[in-house]
Amino acid sequence: MEQPIAKHVVIAGATGLIGKELTRQLHERPGVSFTALVRKTGILTNLSDRVREVIFDFEDPASYAKLGSEIRCDVLLCALGTTLKKAGSHEAFRKVDLDYPRALMNRAAALDSKPIFGLVSSIGAAQPKGFYLQTKAEVEKALLDSGLPYLIVRPSLLLGDREEFRLGERLSAVLLAKPYLALARTFLPNSPQIWKYAPIEASKVAEALLRICVDEPPYQQGRVLSGIALHHPILG
Repeated sequence: MEQPIAKHVVIAGATGLIGKELTRQLHERPGVSFTALVRKTGILTNLSDRVREVIFDFEDPASYAKLGSEIRCDVLLCALGTTLKKAGSHEAFRKVDLDYPRALMNRAAALDSKPIFGLVSSIGAAQPKGFYLQTKAEVEKALLDSGLPYLIVRPSLLLGDREEFRLGERLSAVLLAKPYLALARTFLPNSPQIWKYAPIEASKVAEALLRICVDEPPYQQGRVLSGIALHHPILG
């Protein structure tokens, strides 16, 4: 039997909540090699002794030039993101959430062999209101315009253990998320409206990205997962 071609996955935003889940889950895929674009090395080795950490300067065009040359890339998973508070300004926020992902897309689109691009966006990006969602809508449009095969995931409130403390998210997770999910699973497991804004574990978002972009046959189309399709792919 012909053996499947080994895939090489690149993660941007690997030190974030979803990025670390991607690293954990890729570790369990022995036929897949994976590279994390990081600002400093040694951050992810406690999650996997298989991950290759590469110092990457998102401000330097020379770093982007490594993709497809020094860094083999069949799948590029972009989980870059920050908060306005952490960024300090609207301009700095857009740099992380829009400019860096768009630069990755431009480099990927310039390669002879186009990688699959998996993008973590946000629920509400389809009908954006406010600065945050408008930025997410812009990065989604950039991906659609790139011509790359893509998967966009639009999670709602993310659940998981963050290194940085976010009071609002912590309160929402404790007071709202768990009761909401329990009621949805018990009484309305097939309701698109209920699941549209349901909180979701970061591990499930990572699982969806890897299932479609890595585990399945080469993906040459475009797809968006949100709501029930992200929580329950079979129902979606």
